[in-house]
Amino acid sequence: MSQETPPRAPLRVAVVGAGAAGTLVALNLVRRTGEAAEATGLAITFVDPAERLVSGAAFSTTDPAHLLNVPAAGMSWDPEDRFDFATWCADEGLVGPEDASYWFAPRREWARYLRTRWQEALAAAGDRVVVEHVRRRAVAVVPGAARGAVVTTEDGVRLEVDRVVLATGLPTVGDAWAPRDLSGEPRYVADPWWPGALDALRSDGGDVLVVGTGLTMVDVALTALAADPDRRVVALSRHGRLPHPHAPSYLGEVVPDVRAWGSTLPEVRAAAHAHVGAVAQLNGDWRPAIDGIRYRVAELWSRFGVEDRRAFLAGAAGEWGVRRHRVPPTSDALLAEHRAAGRLEVRAGTVTAVEPCSSTGASGEGLEVTTADGDRLRVACVVNCTGPRHDVRTLGNPVLDQLLGLDGGQPVARTDELGLGLETRDGRLLAADGEGELPVWTLGALRRGELWESTAVPEIRAQAVAVGDALLGD
Repeated sequence: MSQETPPRAPLRVAVVGAGAAGTLVALNLVRRTGEAAEATGLAITFVDPAERLVSGAAFSTTDPAHLLNVPAAGMSWDPEDRFDFATWCADEGLVGPEDASYWFAPRREWARYLRTRWQEALAAAGDRVVVEHVRRRAVAVVPGAARGAVVTTEDGVRLEVDRVVLATGLPTVGDAWAPRDLSGEPRYVADPWWPGALDALRSDGGDVLVVGTGLTMVDVALTALAADPDRRVVALSRHGRLPHPHAPSYLGEVVPDVRAWGSTLPEVRAAAHAHVGAVAQLNGDWRPAIDGIRYRVAELWSRFGVEDRRAFLAGAAGEWGVRRHRVPPTSDALLAEHRAAGRLEVRAGTVTAVEPCSSTGASGEGLEVTTADGDRLRVACVVNCTGPRHDVRTLGNPVLDQLLGLDGGQPVARTDELGLGLETRDGRLLAADGEGELPVWTLGALRRGELWESTAVPEIRAQAVAVGDALLGD
């Protein structure tokens, strides 16, 4: 009589972070499990205080004016099915089929799309997959002595799992521009994507100062200006650069051969400028060149030494960012209207003082901001839109602090030399000695140190596939 093989215990995976990155990894895991011929099991535990999945900073907004900055054809959850999101948008009646591929959808619709695909994958996998959402903040991830790891939550709950995925999203916003600690100022918005942070802009009147002129500023300005027809918004940054707009229609991508581009920042910059100039002359537009370089960024970044990387962050990163991370055409047109009407002013400058004062807002309270050129602005609110901090060692994130030994314990992982992200081998965390590997994977912003471009969905979805394959194949 043959002896039956005992059923295999399910693979237990903790996903720290329930935003887009964590959901994409889980979606790949569930799909692979549902399609597997062998009857294996999977138990996924999300650890995140958010109410539901896809509730990270980028996609929790409900404002229809907050649009994706990538057209629908680039936003499918599965990189092998390029037009899935565009088709979904057309099927939902959000846009006509002929316009769906190059449509810039509201971010809330992409969140709804990803939740839909998640529920479909769960239904297809049936009882082979068990999902739990622990609505607590993770404070530690301790690799086990033999295998697996333990995730500890803020209330002391210990979750014993086989594998951990760190999907914490973009780091905390930076505030190095501020001349003093503004955390106690009620009219200061330190992080515009914190739940409810922009409610005051919708309910109160008065002018607004936005520090930063990137894509986040675009969203905040459009929200503020739509809420009050008499309001004025001033956007201030060191260089006063706005993101360039996407072209009105799809222009394609010209991917360069970078083998002869060199290995230093000056060499790569010169070659990149030559590539952009040649494509612009041939096609009449520079955008296909920039979009083509995107596919080579990780390779080029890997060639730089630490000093070239530091120099890039200090200078060329801003020039690259306004061309690479572009604003949807409709949002750009609205910004132009507001600027022409005098409701939106974009300035180059820095802040030298911030003090409480009276303002024209509904509450009568506000802030007086002095800039380096001596100008004084009285505003009802100041919103910080300067983007995430570069150094993850300064975030005060309890999990990162514990892994890196910044809490006084023994480090088990490490960052790159600039602290941009965690060091990994294809997404799997390296041990503190740089040799061993931990049963912990990461993706997205925490891989900026090795990839640089690692925060947009087109990059994260590819990483999510690789992480899912590694978790099930290890």
